[in-house]
Amino acid sequence: MANEGMRGDLRLDLYESGWGGRPSFIARLLKPGSSTEELLPQMVGARVLRVREAMLIAGMEQIPRGRKSVERYRQTWVCSPNIIAPDRWPGVPARPGHYTGFDPAEDDIAY
Repeated sequence: MANEGMRGDLRLDLYESGWGGRPSFIARLLKPGSSTEELLPQMVGARVLRVREAMLIAGMEQIPRGRKSVERYRQTWVCSPNIIAPDRWPGVPARPGHYTGFDPAEDDIAY
């Protein structure tokens, strides 16, 4: 979006996925003031990876294509109440799954 971003209301909703019904999150960016009008395709299996100047959310975007077909794409959203220059966007943790909890860079990781 030309480094300007997109204004909207971020929603993280809990839902049960798969046969076992394990809880997961779905992230949606809605038009401000709307509860249904999505600005971006929803992201399933959303995880908050980092919270600092901005929140970093990762998951799988799902786009329906026909009655039984869905295209899936890995997505990462940088969410902030203010505009942040791309060179200041939060990075993805260096080694997912190998956190010690003692590095300051790991303070806000959601396990």
